[in-house]
Amino acid sequence: MRLRRPFLCLLVTGLLIVGVAWVNNNWSIWPLSRAEFLGRLDNAITASREWVLITEQPFPTPDRSELLGNAALMHMVADCALISGDQRLRSLAAVYFRANLKPYWWGRLVEPNGPFERLPDDLFHRLNDYQRWFLHAVVPTEYPLSEEDRADMFSPDKYRTGHATHQLLALYLHRKHNGSNPHLEWLIRHISMRIASEASIDFRVTDLYLQRIAFLLAAGQQDLVKRRWVERALAAQQRDGGWLYSWYGWQPKPYRFRFAEESSTSHSTVQGMWITYMLKYRYPKWIEKNYQ
Repeated sequence: MRLRRPFLCLLVTGLLIVGVAWVNNNWSIWPLSRAEFLGRLDNAITASREWVLITEQPFPTPDRSELLGNAALMHMVADCALISGDQRLRSLAAVYFRANLKPYWWGRLVEPNGPFERLPDDLFHRLNDYQRWFLHAVVPTEYPLSEEDRADMFSPDKYRTGHATHQLLALYLHRKHNGSNPHLEWLIRHISMRIASEASIDFRVTDLYLQRIAFLLAAGQQDLVKRRWVERALAAQQRDGGWLYSWYGWQPKPYRFRFAEESSTSHSTVQGMWITYMLKYRYPKWIEKNYQ
């Protein structure tokens, strides 16, 4: 009996903390006005843009240099340039083709109609599954998938967390490059709803938190994105304009922690920037609906 009472107290306290975190993740206690939100959004766009554009400088930091080697991130930069008409971001996207030894293996992710060079089969088969999905999505005739890979890419319920977001990005790319059909639209919606369910529970503003919001918006599922998620994402932006990979040392995978000093990363920052650009330039009606 003596042990049971402290245990019950700990259990109740734990449930209360989780409950408060869940509420805070999904509802605004002090809702922002439209003017306040637009001000924060514009500030976030300006700061993240400047962080990313330092990549163009002669001596960027190693993390920013890695941005130029990641075709998926450069796709996001190119999309921000496309929807906003930003010439400096457009120029940065073009740098991808000068900064990589074999840029045209992945170049269609950055420039849909650009030159293309096929990746050797042995290298293709050594890629991660989602990377094979990406290449198949942008150039399906050159990169046919095995039956197993195709079943995985179009599986409605196989993946969770970060693998599900990668799958959604692959389906978004597939639709972008090959057109839509009813089954594909159903699959995108189905997977998006599961990702949104995860987002409502996972209160940690990590790289994956940003990725869920960004990929839902990219897939045209903006109605699933809660205003509170966006507000928390904007609040997590660092003073340098970037975003961290972890949340108070808690990494996207729930059993991984890192308490060393952390700085903004290109992976998180470009995803955060993509969120801000899509909301401002592609989904102004989302803002009108959520902020009176």
